[in-house]
Amino acid sequence: MPILPIGVRTQGTRRLTLVRHAGAYEMRNTINRRQLLVALATTSMVSPAWNAWAAPPADANGVGVVGDPIQLITANDLPEARVVRLPPVDERVKQVVVTSIAIDPRGEWLAVAGDDHVIRLLRLETLQVVRTLGDGHRSASSPIGHSDMIRTLAFDATGSRLASAGNDGRLIIWDRNEDFSVLQEIGSAPALACVSFSPAGDQMVAVGFDQEVFLISNQAGNRERLFCDCNDLRCCAYRADGEALAIAGRDGHLHLFNPQTGKLIADQHLHQRRVRDLAFMPNSDILVSVDEAGVIMRWDTRTKEVLSQQTITSGRLFSLAIVDSHRIAAAGSDDVIHLVDLADDGRSLYVSGQLRGHVGSVATLAAVDGMVFSGGFDATLRRWDLNQNAIADSKIALGNDGSSPASEPTPR
Repeated sequence: MPILPIGVRTQGTRRLTLVRHAGAYEMRNTINRRQLLVALATTSMVSPAWNAWAAPPADANGVGVVGDPIQLITANDLPEARVVRLPPVDERVKQVVVTSIAIDPRGEWLAVAGDDHVIRLLRLETLQVVRTLGDGHRSASSPIGHSDMIRTLAFDATGSRLASAGNDGRLIIWDRNEDFSVLQEIGSAPALACVSFSPAGDQMVAVGFDQEVFLISNQAGNRERLFCDCNDLRCCAYRADGEALAIAGRDGHLHLFNPQTGKLIADQHLHQRRVRDLAFMPNSDILVSVDEAGVIMRWDTRTKEVLSQQTITSGRLFSLAIVDSHRIAAAGSDDVIHLVDLADDGRSLYVSGQLRGHVGSVATLAAVDGMVFSGGFDATLRRWDLNQNAIADSKIALGNDGSSPASEPTPR
């Protein structure tokens, strides 16, 4: 059944609107984003460690292994990170900045988007690039995939579909059952910052730099469209029961909706700066969010109570990942991944450790089975194994030097 965009009605005293982020569009019209990101990364890569990594060796797969990974700085005895570089698909591109990561619920794939407009599918266990989605062309007429920076990736709960979106206004759904061919493409949208599937997979949401919050369903409808009162929206997530949809962005408000009726459940001004990422704790009503003031917050979406609020860095936080029921990873402009634990009282948060190694802002995080994946402006993808029971096996599998196993060249 074709996937068609629908809208919903808002209720309550606060009307939701999202205005176009002029700065983003001005930058897209006047500057090459790749040049900007690489310049920002290069500025913070003047250390001897980076100079030693300037020409990393490549395995047979074309994945560059970045020297000896930097030792973790943490309160616990954790293993070193597995560090790789993504192989470029265009000879004019020397380094691929990682912009988004999504983990396959079936445990087979790691989907990684780069600023070269291509999605790479990596084996989750080995980090070998198996194939790419998209042709990497840099024009609006690009026939396959995206023609501008990909900002967001998301698998549905079954792992059957992968959604991608970004600055080109295209929302593409890739069909796993048909070798990840394009199942549906929705074009002519504004630049999009985040997409998310509902738990049942019958709906998805996309938000970005325009007035509308896009609800997309496999059933056509004539409901009124949903708008939000924020200058730009950056993140969205469904609660596990599918009865609540959380949206946030520049104004620091957390908007909570019933995604089926469009009813505004709550609208609370919890953050003082732009909210960059949010996620629900596993099978929980508790929403976790991070902002550009370095604050992490836990909010009960049933009682509307703030459970925790903690400043963990003087930098800006761009991304978070739920590691397990008591641990959260958060990262951003200070190049550090902060491990934030829930105290025994069930409310207080404290930084239990830091994962260091990135030499550029950490743009994206994802976590599964005690492993945290990170990527950012230093053009590296990193895997950190936080599961103590897996430390020995991980080191044996990767080798003591963290080198990548040999594999076939990346197919297109």
